[in-house]
Amino acid sequence: MPVATLIASLTRIRRPEAAAGRPLGELADSLAGAVQEQWSRAALERQLVQPEPIPVQWMRSSRPLAGPMSAAVESRQFPPLPGLARVTPDQLRSGQLQDLYAVYGGLGSGRVVLVGGAGSGKSGAAILLVLDALRHRAQVPAEDRPLIPVPVLVTVHGWDPGTERVGQWLAARLQQTYPLFAGKHGLADAVELVRAAKVAVVLDGLDEISEDLRPAALRALSSQADFRVVVLSRGDEMAAATRQEFLQGAIALELRDVAPAVAADYLARVQRDPPPAGWGELISRLRRAPESPIARALSVPLTLTLVRDTYRGGDDVGELLDFCDAAGHAASRQDIEDYLIDRVLPAAYAVLPGEAPPRYELHAAQLTLGYVAARMSQAGTRDLAWWRMASWAPTVPRVIATGLVFGFMFLLGAGGRPMIALIAAPTAGLAYLVGAELTSKPPRRMAPLRWRRLLSRASLVKGPGYALAGALFGGVIFWLAVGLRSGLMVALVAAIGTGLAGILADGLSQPAADDTSPLTPPASWRRDQAFGLMIGLVLGVSIGLGLGLALEVSHMAPLLGGIVFGILYGIGFGLVWGLSYPRTWTISLTFAQLALRWHTPVRLLRFLDDARERNVLRTVGPVYQFRHARLQDRLAADVALDQPARPS
Repeated sequence: MPVATLIASLTRIRRPEAAAGRPLGELADSLAGAVQEQWSRAALERQLVQPEPIPVQWMRSSRPLAGPMSAAVESRQFPPLPGLARVTPDQLRSGQLQDLYAVYGGLGSGRVVLVGGAGSGKSGAAILLVLDALRHRAQVPAEDRPLIPVPVLVTVHGWDPGTERVGQWLAARLQQTYPLFAGKHGLADAVELVRAAKVAVVLDGLDEISEDLRPAALRALSSQADFRVVVLSRGDEMAAATRQEFLQGAIALELRDVAPAVAADYLARVQRDPPPAGWGELISRLRRAPESPIARALSVPLTLTLVRDTYRGGDDVGELLDFCDAAGHAASRQDIEDYLIDRVLPAAYAVLPGEAPPRYELHAAQLTLGYVAARMSQAGTRDLAWWRMASWAPTVPRVIATGLVFGFMFLLGAGGRPMIALIAAPTAGLAYLVGAELTSKPPRRMAPLRWRRLLSRASLVKGPGYALAGALFGGVIFWLAVGLRSGLMVALVAAIGTGLAGILADGLSQPAADDTSPLTPPASWRRDQAFGLMIGLVLGVSIGLGLGLALEVSHMAPLLGGIVFGILYGIGFGLVWGLSYPRTWTISLTFAQLALRWHTPVRLLRFLDDARERNVLRTVGPVYQFRHARLQDRLAADVALDQPARPS
């Protein structure tokens, strides 16, 4: 809840040593805890641990995706991590997923390229690698721990290597994901961690950025990355990129298909014993017909998990066999994969015996997720950041709505004088346009209040700027509508209030040493609302005081009555301002616009989080992703963004 978050943040007073300039060792340990929490939760959501992981193997790629093995093995850029031995050429020929950490930690160059086809389990392998690395870091003696970098898993989307160095981009991503690095000094801390090689980086999604950026990204990593790095990509896209550039010193490993016998054993282990007849028949087919379309289709973790997760009604897996048989055994691998992908939403939103019905009906979910997928694909991204969704709907209706709301609030405060509303409405709309529509930065996050920070040079320099803006906004409106004396009174008090609000905002946006939980989309939304409420209440009370004095000066109310009315009005104004804080207000209005045109849920963020709980979406820090990229592509293909949706 925004108010609860506001109160909790204001009451957690920290000592000065928790502010910027923290020791890198302590920062690294705090970051390790945040990364552990983030990816342990993700591993559970993606069922990478329970049921047991699919036994995926890797081998050294035979394709020209990297330099010679000797360049990776004989490099002395990085000594083996404490507790690990230097990697030998034999260890790089093949292995299991659990062997990847020994390669990552013992390779002299510290650079690994991991490729695989669509659905081959690259992201799952990356998460398990990160957790293995964190587990090893926690187990070594305390004196060796500073020598082991903290692994962070990030997607490459949003990085333009032609304009931003890899270290700067990575530090910004750390700040976006982990509240530990909030504020300017938090960003400086992140930069120092990267510069000191206290982090190791697992970069997912190289194949998802534009084709012309991939070679540039590999070139930048080769010349700029002085930390351990693992790059994940689909094999064909990496092969195309490496025709121009390759990651110097890297070893290229490729995830192998799951053998039919291994797939059969896995499905047998995740079923009851003995398995139902349909499951028994499927397992038998995999073993006796390893070249069949169904065996080829179930040769990657994606389809294996789809079979495991979407057939949960006892023996309903017989439907899959019927689909294959109905085509006279001519169903291709692609047909079977598409059939399984199409089962994701019906299975996720099915009414199950003994459980409450889904909050959203299947048709509404298909319509909404199809629209979301189409918008994401149009933007060329796999990441859904809620604060960037304002571009999905026209701006003008939001400007008008904001102007009307604040015009009405000023009308109430001025005793029903229409001139104030006529002046305030367009002014507020313009201020909203400048403040909300011209930025796509991540939401603000509150940290515990630090009184010393409020009196810092930076805050004292910014304060007069905030004060001048508040004085002009409030004073000019009341001057034109009521008179010069009232306008000056409101300007004076508004200047004090906006100055304090701006300084307080700066003091509450600094990093918190104990705020190590990575942000989820709902958490980032609540924190942004709480931040707005805090600023709004300070600003509202100051405006209310100015209003009360202005009423007395204008002989519209006695001093005491005017101040009481002003404060009550100011609290209401502050709540409205806080709830209309640019990002959350903008996106809330956007959700309403989308609901009118596309019949999506008005509370779209709640819908998205419900989809996450149903394993349709997943979270990576404060952004959503479709659990399967193929699902996003398939849903997007059925939506025409130039035509509004029709309700069922």
